Amino acid sequence: MIIVKNGRKNGGVSTMKNIVCFALGIFLILMGAGFYNLQNAKAQEKETSIPAHPEEIREPSLIEDVGFSSTAQRSSRGSVVKVEGLTGGHGSGTYIIIDGHYFVITARHVIDRSDLYYISTDEERVAGQVVWKSTTKDIAVLRIPELDSRSAVRLSAHNGLSVGELVIYTGYPADYRLLTTRAYVSGHNEEYHSTLLQGFVWFGYSGSGVFDENGSLTAIVVAIAVEGFRGQAQPLPAIVYTHEITAETRREIKRSVK
Repeated sequence: MIIVKNGRKNGGVSTMKNIVCFALGIFLILMGAGFYNLQNAKAQEKETSIPAHPEEIREPSLIEDVGFSSTAQRSSRGSVVKVEGLTGGHGSGTYIIIDGHYFVITARHVIDRSDLYYISTDEERVAGQVVWKSTTKDIAVLRIPELDSRSAVRLSAHNGLSVGELVIYTGYPADYRLLTTRAYVSGHNEEYHSTLLQGFVWFGYSGSGVFDENGSLTAIVVAIAVEGFRGQAQPLPAIVYTHEITAETRREIKRSVK
């Protein structure tokens, strides 16, 4: 038989209660400290997410005002012009400089109907005279006065476009102004001696200058792909035909404009 004395039994219960109360107190203290830290962190996060000066929040801006992250973008948008017929119709072109004189390079079919065209931007319009047409490619050049609203680019040498290469071009498709498109070189079409891009093209984009990632003028947009579907011709605006500005093309242009 085991005999438990009243004093030891009562003392054991009291000790256990004390331990439980002490542990519960520590737990509540820790919970309170954790809740305070959480609230404090949320308050700090809220304070840092609100600008000290609301006027510092930048408003949206026109793309021309914010600058560009690449040489190709600056070259493309800074040199593009609209080539307009005297009696209507338009294409696009690129403002270039050769030996201190100013020209516009565009697609030959854009300027096939006359020798004089308007060259325009949003700020100015000048007359352009056709001075050279390629006999093998859809490329032509007009002589114009110096423009104030565009920056002329040069016919710099390049090694040709490679499949997979990223390019950029800007033009005036349909009634739109200054639409810039990024595209990838998809392949080549031997029948038309063309380099094909996977991007976007529409009527009015003809004559746009194609720039590589280094900002070099490499080609001219000349056509949109067309395929037959159920007996009707269907434009394929994602397939862009271009003619590259080769070393021979540059030599021909320079000889003709001297």
